[in-house]
Amino acid sequence: MKKRLLEKDGFYLSLFICICVVAVGGIWFTNKNVNDLASNKDSLNITAQDDRDEINLIEKGRDNVVPTTTESEETLKKAKEKSDQPKSKLSFVGKEVIRGYSEKEPSYSKTLDVWEIHKGLDISASEGQEVKSLTSGKVTDVFNDDKYSMSVKVSCNDGTTVLYSNLGKDIKVKKGQTVSEGDKIGIVGNESKIESQEGPHIHLEAYKEGKSIDPMSLIK
Repeated sequence: MKKRLLEKDGFYLSLFICICVVAVGGIWFTNKNVNDLASNKDSLNITAQDDRDEINLIEKGRDNVVPTTTESEETLKKAKEKSDQPKSKLSFVGKEVIRGYSEKEPSYSKTLDVWEIHKGLDISASEGQEVKSLTSGKVTDVFNDDKYSMSVKVSCNDGTTVLYSNLGKDIKVKKGQTVSEGDKIGIVGNESKIESQEGPHIHLEAYKEGKSIDPMSLIK
């Protein structure tokens, strides 16, 4: 009888232990699933937040209107026309200014070794380099100046006159001829008697209705 009670008690004890093990396993499994769900929820929240941010970025970008094909072509055309236009016409007459225009303040003459008023612009160049007209107009004179050697005078309809001096003997225009901006009028020489030490260059003078002006205003 006692033995049967012990066997009966052992059976219930084993059953209790099994139930505890199952309960603990169930609790662990449930907690794991809850944690996984929480993690997935966070991921979903992050993704949703990212999506909202992306949507906001797209909405903010709506102010930037994308040009149509026609607008793009017009923009490219204008950009090309602008790039084709020279920023400066200095290359028409030489490379760089070596002596500036001075109407009131004297500037130094290397050849004469004096400080003097210089109502012109000296622009260095390679001997034989072509010289182009800075303006459109009419050639009103072609002559050999005693000081500045071969010279060409071009007068414009707006009252501006441009004088190109220290040219080579190979003059490309004649008196009375009409020229356009950029037309070749001659080549760079080096025969000026009062500017021989400056090397090959163009001596440029400009006048507006008979009054001397700075030739740089025609180059910029």
